[in-house]
Amino acid sequence: MSVNEGSVQEALRQLVDPNTGKDYVATRSVRNIKVSGSDVALEIELGYPGKSQHEPIRRQVTQALKAAGAGSVSVKVSSKVVSHAVQRGVKLVPGIKNIIAVASGKGGVGKSTTAVNLALALAAEGASVGVLDADIYGPSQPMMLGIAGRPESKDGKSLEPMEGHGLQAISIGFLIDIACTPYASSGSSVLPSLDSGRPEMPSIIGCDGP
Repeated sequence: MSVNEGSVQEALRQLVDPNTGKDYVATRSVRNIKVSGSDVALEIELGYPGKSQHEPIRRQVTQALKAAGAGSVSVKVSSKVVSHAVQRGVKLVPGIKNIIAVASGKGGVGKSTTAVNLALALAAEGASVGVLDADIYGPSQPMMLGIAGRPESKDGKSLEPMEGHGLQAISIGFLIDIACTPYASSGSSVLPSLDSGRPEMPSIIGCDGP
């Protein structure tokens, strides 16, 4: 059975990405199809962090193309995190592709635990992730990430993020001794404090709410 670019595209339309529920052609994940005789080479570029999914997807695509008549099949799978649409009128943060806000109307329900585990899971899948500890009154991310020390400021206006476990993190907890130092803060000082940390252009920011 002969193969050409059209038959390759058709075979890929029959394959559903288990993580999006859509086929690879519909999500525009297919790149650089090359057909030489019965040999096929192509790339699949996922729009989400999915390092653990690369090999299963490579096998899925390879098997489908061989079933469609291809001889030798070479499939390269990679991920490139894309920006998701935001509400109209929402101002984007330069250099940040996506923001995940973890919030609740109640304290002590596991927001910090959820935020740090989401961040670690995304980083394990290949994403560049920063964590903004927005809990000014009870910052816990320094302890949860096991990061000690004080952040530096290269320009005297903003703080460089601290790093731990493959994450960039910024927290008021890096500036005070949480166990011993009283910290007084008014509502008017909270937003400038949050804006003072600028992680270095990660794909995703996880915001741990107060």
